[in-house]
Amino acid sequence: MTASRRIRGKGLYRNMVSYVGLLVMLGSSGMILFALLLEFGLMDPSPYLGIFTYMVLPVFLFMGFTVFLYGTRRESLRRRKAGTTEALPFPRLDLNDPVHRRRFGWVLGGGSILGVLLVFVGYNAFLFTESVTFCGEVCHTVMEPEHSAYLSSPHARVTCVECHVGHGADWYVKSKLSGARQLLAVMLDSYQRPIPAPIHNLRPARETCEQCHWPQKFFGARMMQNPHYRYDEKNTAEQVSLMVKTGGGGADSGGSEGIHWHTVVANEVSFRVADRKLQDVVWFSAKDCDGKVTEYFSRDHDLDSGQLEALPLHILDCMDCHNRPTHIFHPPDGAVDRAMASGVISPDLPWIKKVAVDALVKPYADKTAARAGIRGEIEDFYKARYPEVARKDADKVEGTWQAVSAIWERSVFPAMNVDWKTYASNIGHRNWPGCFRCHDGRHVTREGKALSMDCTLCHTMPLRGPRMPLGTEAPVSDLDWHRWKLEGKHARMRCDRCHQAGFRPPLDCAECHGIDRQAPMMTDMDCGDCHSEDQAVLPLEDCADCHENLGGLHGEGEHPEADCIDCHKPHGWKTADTTCRDCHEELEGHADRAGPCVKCHSFAMPEAESESAEESGAL
Repeated sequence: MTASRRIRGKGLYRNMVSYVGLLVMLGSSGMILFALLLEFGLMDPSPYLGIFTYMVLPVFLFMGFTVFLYGTRRESLRRRKAGTTEALPFPRLDLNDPVHRRRFGWVLGGGSILGVLLVFVGYNAFLFTESVTFCGEVCHTVMEPEHSAYLSSPHARVTCVECHVGHGADWYVKSKLSGARQLLAVMLDSYQRPIPAPIHNLRPARETCEQCHWPQKFFGARMMQNPHYRYDEKNTAEQVSLMVKTGGGGADSGGSEGIHWHTVVANEVSFRVADRKLQDVVWFSAKDCDGKVTEYFSRDHDLDSGQLEALPLHILDCMDCHNRPTHIFHPPDGAVDRAMASGVISPDLPWIKKVAVDALVKPYADKTAARAGIRGEIEDFYKARYPEVARKDADKVEGTWQAVSAIWERSVFPAMNVDWKTYASNIGHRNWPGCFRCHDGRHVTREGKALSMDCTLCHTMPLRGPRMPLGTEAPVSDLDWHRWKLEGKHARMRCDRCHQAGFRPPLDCAECHGIDRQAPMMTDMDCGDCHSEDQAVLPLEDCADCHENLGGLHGEGEHPEADCIDCHKPHGWKTADTTCRDCHEELEGHADRAGPCVKCHSFAMPEAESESAEESGAL
């Protein structure tokens, strides 16, 4: 007993520092066990619980163990300095002593349990850092746009790391090093808003996407049937059908034609861009299966070979076209179409397509302001224009503004400066340049041959008709595929010029060309009143065909070479910014007084027309 008491009293861990470390260890272990039980017991645990369980508390456990060891070392040094020989610098272990054996058993058993706990916690910490919760919800504000879009995407059941990291220790280490830099940026609040895209150090698609998708086996064509509702009072339901020439494959699976020609292993497309977002392609080359290489240069850039070589070289892969396969921000026009087709938004409400899209694209400060603003826009419209609808279909109106608000919340994030126009989608070419980054008729070979932008290279011409059940063959329709028949320059324009980011396209010429319909003398006029040919500026109708009996300075022989637009600004027809002295230099100093020439000189307009012009301020 005496020997036992002597050993117990001389243990190096018997000091306040080691006691504190031991207390921290016991407290951390208990909290980890409690957090594990809580996590397993909850159906939907908070992501922050995982952070504390697998990251924060294990750090305190390790710190407590370090403090405990430091206390024993410190006690040993203290005793040596005091010159005492009664205590050894380190604990003595004698397994022949029953007390020592009992303590050794406790230490061995407790240490084993602690080791297993640390391994378990460490492994789960690794799994937690690989989880969607960790990637999408820990840095809530930063990742909210991408995480919200991910949850409603076709890849919502594919974890983030499967695409952003993939298999292998090398890319795991790279991703964690990159993540450490990003974590530091979040802590210092030095990250960019919005987060720049695309990610330039992303793993090649052949090592991630193609583990599930096999482009060499993609060939043939795919029927697409897209629901569409017009911007009219009845929200006229339509369906746009076309056959997409998927193509791809190889010699052993049907050839290498179609859209996926670009990804066939035997072919290679390289390109250089003038911007970080990979939208402004200044040069690209295409190598076919026979090894023939063709280079194309943008007519919109005049770069010498040195300047061209200085731009980074990119090898085209899946992500250059499918750049948002998961983080999809649905454009407002298409999102409302899908909601109406699925019945979430009632197509029976008059003008709801136009009202919903216009309400979506207005600027709002935050989510609360957006919900209030969208609700006000929709409810006020029906109260003012259709009070009977607002009264009888109040439930439909309420469900509609809630559905429209949900669309906004999935795509717009003011805190990160993310809205409908932030992130381009390169699939297709309706709302963004997409395919037209290269196939725009502006990229030519050294011989001057332009890369074709013919629609039928990638798909059949769209067929517009009534809504049909899924898979039903579309009937022959006499409707043009585009609601407004495109001619002249409009037939050669990129689609995204009018459908930019999925906003509502202009409803008439005035809206697109910035013409003020409320300007004097324009409120009752139509474009065809002056423009002889549809969709063309020239030729113009003669103004005298409508404005008869013009005398004075408008009379015959007064200004034979002058055109009406020399004095009258088109569409507004005001002359306030134009005076006779702009052309007649000899009148310099003549009648230096305020006001236009018409105050003294009569232009002999017909009396009724003159009075109307004066009232409207046209003169």
